[in-house]
Amino acid sequence: MTDDNIQSYIDDILDALSDDSDKKVSREELEKEFKKFLEYGVPVEHAKQTLIKKFRGDTERPMGERIPIADIQPDKTGINLLCRVININSREITSGKEKRKIFYGILGDESGTIGFTAWKDFNIEKGDILEISNAYAREWQGNIRINLGERTRIEKTDEEKLAEISYKPREYKIRDLRSGLGAVELIVKILDIKKREVEVDGSKKSVYSGIFGDETGKAQFTSWHDFDLKKGDVIRVSGGYVKTWRGIPQLIFDEKATVEKLDSNKILTKDIKTQKIPIHELVERHGGLDVMVEGTVIEIREGSGIITRCPKCSRVIQDQECSVHGRIQDGLQDIRVKLVIDDGTGSINAILGREVTEKLLGKTLDEWKKTAEKTKNKDTVIEEIKNMLFAHTINIQGNALSDEYGTTIIAKNAEFADIDINNEFDNLYHELEEEIQ
Repeated sequence: MTDDNIQSYIDDILDALSDDSDKKVSREELEKEFKKFLEYGVPVEHAKQTLIKKFRGDTERPMGERIPIADIQPDKTGINLLCRVININSREITSGKEKRKIFYGILGDESGTIGFTAWKDFNIEKGDILEISNAYAREWQGNIRINLGERTRIEKTDEEKLAEISYKPREYKIRDLRSGLGAVELIVKILDIKKREVEVDGSKKSVYSGIFGDETGKAQFTSWHDFDLKKGDVIRVSGGYVKTWRGIPQLIFDEKATVEKLDSNKILTKDIKTQKIPIHELVERHGGLDVMVEGTVIEIREGSGIITRCPKCSRVIQDQECSVHGRIQDGLQDIRVKLVIDDGTGSINAILGREVTEKLLGKTLDEWKKTAEKTKNKDTVIEEIKNMLFAHTINIQGNALSDEYGTTIIAKNAEFADIDINNEFDNLYHELEEEIQ
């Protein structure tokens, strides 16, 4: 769309607002808002009417007037949508003492996508076009979700009311992927891919899942269509949407997406490296796939040291009791370390399993067991671990996951940071010198 066309539409909006002499809005502000709608792919007429209502002060939306998904804010009620069900699943939860079935998935319109949770069975399926009234929005782990409850009304409507979602894809890098993004375009290299069979509506369907990467990081993907993808392929995929599991992004796409194979040398495997990320950024993202953080150990948490696991499910047992399998006579001994590390921008939890702990501390489980047996004091091991780790700076690489307790990195590797004290002193001295000057 040319700038002249945009200015013409702005003139139309200003003319519509001219009767409200007390409403002052600048052309620049209108143009900025209008272009944002166009960027989301909102139809021109809908964008115009929305802006007219907004700047007239019509803050309360009449029942039946829909809001674009891109405009949804947390803690809003009375939300009306015209959207497509992109994905829907179900699971059982325990509420109080009763089990109930809930439904969750992705909704989409021309402006974007959003996750939803339905607290009862509305009898909706993937692909349905819905008119939703009186939904409400909540924020969970940094992502906005639509909730469909007892007071929500849902009607299935005609395909013509909502054209096939085909708004222009936007280019992203993997580091920019966030839950709810729709019409995503990426250029990536496939690092791993596997085929599996799932049952959908009573019939088996092939699904292709794996990991791909670019120079900014790695992410998971799932393709519901056979694009003949192979490990090592470099592809441009347009038209996918993003969801996350505990902070790890995943691109979902199917036969409606466009997948183009590019020169395999466009992205070299050696250029897809583990990304070192400041802790505050990782916490803001709520997680990440194959990342690295560096920080100082400020706490060795309870549950570190020699532990005992259930031989059936590997859960940690306390007082010979497994939370799943009950009384356990002969548990399996293991060792782990649970840390809190801080880099000055934020802090994060870290869990180091046996292999990583043995490598980092240079002592095997059997050697730690001998230490405990020699002193006949179970606290000896944890005290020695504290002396070896507390206040030391370490690099940790792994997958970072998010839950209600915060962000935790599950270590695949860890090593003490090789810090040049003299160089650090010189850098600090020069920084202080510049501030004084």
